[in-house]
Amino acid sequence: MANRRRRNTAGADEIANAIHKMVDVMQPVAAPPRAMIPPVRPVTMEDFMRHKPAKFIGKATRDEADAWFRECEKIFRVIECTEAQKLNFATFLLVTEAKYWWMSMQQQMLNRAKEVTWTSFRTRFLEKYFPDSAKHEREAEFLTLQQGNLSVRDYVERFKCLSRFYS
Repeated sequence: MANRRRRNTAGADEIANAIHKMVDVMQPVAAPPRAMIPPVRPVTMEDFMRHKPAKFIGKATRDEADAWFRECEKIFRVIECTEAQKLNFATFLLVTEAKYWWMSMQQQMLNRAKEVTWTSFRTRFLEKYFPDSAKHEREAEFLTLQQGNLSVRDYVERFKCLSRFYS
């Protein structure tokens, strides 16, 4: 009789373990907590202007025009602008001569049924204020750069500035 109880107890333990496993399998798996995704707020002119971008008059050296354009593009990357926002924000900064130039370009594009986009603005702006010839001049200057009378610091700065034009 003692053997029978041991067998029954051992069998009961196996049954209990099997039931526990079945219950564990049948329990709903807790879903991992969902990451909170903040609502996406569109970028505004205020967001752009918070970075204090400079106005562009049009009476600038080629290097100043290039620097202005690069600064705008840097802000666009930081605040994640759409192509349409880039066009609106950059053209908002054009004043006097540059503004009149862009108004004329826009009108020409519309007359030719060409779409006015960020890409078309970028192309025309660079053609006008920083043409390929200026890039080639900077590349040539980079290739022939010598320290001469420049301090090491000035030479390094000029080297860094011109090196981006080397292709």
